[in-house]
Amino acid sequence: MHHPDTARVVVTRVEDDGTSDYYERTVEALTEYDADQNPLFKGSLLWGTSEGIGTVGPGQNPEPETDPFFPPVGGVRFVFFTFLPKSEGSGDIDRYRVEDTESASDMPGLAESFSEDRPGMHITDSIDFVHVLSGEMILELDRREVLVKKGDTIIMRGAWHNWRNEGTEPCTVASVLVGTTRTESGEGSATTESSQSSEATSVS
Repeated sequence: MHHPDTARVVVTRVEDDGTSDYYERTVEALTEYDADQNPLFKGSLLWGTSEGIGTVGPGQNPEPETDPFFPPVGGVRFVFFTFLPKSEGSGDIDRYRVEDTESASDMPGLAESFSEDRPGMHITDSIDFVHVLSGEMILELDRREVLVKKGDTIIMRGAWHNWRNEGTEPCTVASVLVGTTRTESGEGSATTESSQSSEATSVS
């Protein structure tokens, strides 16, 4: 799948009398660049909602909210992302630094999620449902990394991570981000995660 420069989004409506209709949005893709102005990735912010659980029904037709890039608690964002291979410029997300805020002006809040000490690594207060539509890339985590390919789904639960496309083809994903609350307590059950860790495949 090639990341479109413009995406057609068909949005349903419920009119005041309860009947359904639709309208169309055209979303332009945005390109983020590294410090040397090489393209890193493309993003299309297809839809978003405000804080809290939304309402549906007659006359409930809010406008999309995609600013800031990350959703508030209970809000969602629906995005396409394409991570470009190193063959198309440097493609090195390590050079996407948190202090380089100018390059993130089209996606407010994105640069602030990146680590100052560990270039490329970033974290968000969200649960992200990521489905790989084409290509492959490496998901780098603190303890290990894993190669994800077309057809794979990643459930990202507020973890430090980095995406690295070390192949020759772009890697495009569709992702729904749900805004959550971060806790630093460390309490809770980790038994299911540890028991499943032996099933995971890792890339050295």
